[in-house]
Amino acid sequence: MSDPMEQQVLALAAMTMAMAQVREIAHAGRSDNARVEHCFDGLLSPYEGDLASLYGGVAVLTPGLQELRTQLSNPRNMDQTRLLIGAITIERKLMKRRDMLGTLGDGLNIARHQADHFGTTHDNVIARLGDLYSETVSQLRPRILVPGKREWLDDPRNARLIRALLLSAIRAATFWREHGGNRLKLIFGRNRLLAAIDRLLAQTDRAPN
Repeated sequence: MSDPMEQQVLALAAMTMAMAQVREIAHAGRSDNARVEHCFDGLLSPYEGDLASLYGGVAVLTPGLQELRTQLSNPRNMDQTRLLIGAITIERKLMKRRDMLGTLGDGLNIARHQADHFGTTHDNVIARLGDLYSETVSQLRPRILVPGKREWLDDPRNARLIRALLLSAIRAATFWREHGGNRLKLIFGRNRLLAAIDRLLAQTDRAPN
């Protein structure tokens, strides 16, 4: 799959799916383990130029595509919009910090080895990714602020998982930018984005069971 618009949409869908899990944890203290794993695949797996392959297929990103379509068509969930814009903004700042990028690269290599040994969503992997976010991205301003219930946000494992998912969303923001995405396209290019979403969703509808 080489269509730049479809690659942009898949990157946005990956961000949207990660942020949806962040919101679910922050408001209800739960997450979908399979979707979390797919988000981490996008963060930890080697990228060879095709986002569908990186995340495990277009069908894996269907929840993100569907929510993204809703947000672009009728943006009522402002928390989701703010989280998405926050990831895009922080990613641009992160790319200017070579020191942080080096720390991130080293830390992600450690997390990859842990994931190979324990599994992608093991507590050790989540802890490493959460700590890595705290050591790097959380030092940038403005911080990505996650609204939610204090009882869930104060739970240490939830906090680490949220940070790990934010890191995966920022990685997806890098894919969005590398494939030509920018904030103006989110504002003025909605019709083209929606058309690409519909094409991708149609592919999943035609896929054999």
